[in-house]
This record gives sequence, C-alpha cells and structure tokens, in this order.
Amino acid sequence: MLTEKQQHVLDTITEFAQSNGKSPTIEELKNILWQKSKRGVTQYLEVLEKKGFLTRGDGYRGIRLGNSIGLQTILNIPILGYANAGTPLAVAEENDYGTLPISKNIISWDGKQHFVLKVEGTSMNNCKVQDKFIDNGSYVLIKKDEVWLNESDPFLFIVNGAATLKRFKKQGQYIYLMPESNDETHKPIVLTQDDDVRPNGKVVDVFSF
Repeated sequence: MLTEKQQHVLDTITEFAQSNGKSPTIEELKNILWQKSKRGVTQYLEVLEKKGFLTRGDGYRGIRLGNSIGLQTILNIPILGYANAGTPLAVAEENDYGTLPISKNIISWDGKQHFVLKVEGTSMNNCKVQDKFIDNGSYVLIKKDEVWLNESDPFLFIVNGAATLKRFKKQGQYIYLMPESNDETHKPIVLTQDDDVRPNGKVVDVFSF
C-alpha cells in the first residue's frame, strides 16, 4: 500500500515516462515535485523500489517502472477508511489510508469506479463474495456505480450519515438491512422509506491477508 505522497511521486514518474518516452532524472523529479533536495526524491524512490513499484539502475535515467510483478497490470485503489459490519455508528467520512495495489484483471481495468474499505465487526462473517467471507479485519472492494439494489449481493449503505455493510430486503413499507453472521446477537436494521438510507456501492470482492 502507498501513502498519498508516495502515490503522487509514482504517478508523476509514470506520467513523465508516458509523455516523454523516457524516465525522469532525479534533478527533473526534484523540480517537478518541488523538493528542496535530491535526497528527498531519492528517499521516495527507495520506498517505491522496496515496495516493488520501480527499479533503479545505473545511468542518468535509471528509473524503470515495474518489476517482475508487472506494474502495468496493477492499479492502486484508494483505501478510504472503515466499513462497519455491525450497527452503523461510525460517521461515514472519506479518509486517506493509502492504496491497495490490485490487478486490472480483477477490476476490469477500471480503477476509478472502485475503492477499498477495511471491515470492522462480524455482522457479515457468513456472507461470501467471490467465495470469500466478509470477516472482521478483511478488506472489501466496492464498486461505487453499482447502486441498483437486489437481495442477493451485499452493499455499502449510508444510514443517517453512518456507513455499514449489509444485504438489502424490502417488505411493504419497511426496509431491512440484513446481517449474515454466525453471531446471533446481530439483528436486522429496520428502516422506513423516510429514513436517510442510500446505497454507496456493491461489494464485489474481499481480500484477507
């Protein structure tokens, strides 16, 4: 995972290489990034190399994007915070928790429509996505343009300004946000159409590591 500043440096190198057909020098990066010294640039490069996003060879333009993983097949998806798999108590605010590198094959080469949240709670630990459980501490991949509700898929809901992961069920005038857990203390959240509830995307994958 990359911090926002590390991601900015990587994006700058990528854009320079695509526009100029060659990698930037450390001096060029220092000027583009408004760094006070070359050492500041070098520290970023050392971190990016350690994390596998580039390699540094000899010579004036020795920066090379990617390694044996193949950077061009990877998109860095932002981690925006935590998703509550329980009662929606935490206020839904987007924060920068870095990025999670994910294969373009997983997200159909469209990173802008996705974001990642870390799961807190056990109300969905019997729910499977891509044959993987949404358990406490796992990361869920959310596709934010998938907001057409059904009763089969788990969604990220914003309820009165707080975020929660649940399944959707509608019966008469009531809306139920359904848990799927082996812990019987988790109960459905009962709402009406007058409550402030909206889907903020569908859970399309789960990662545990």
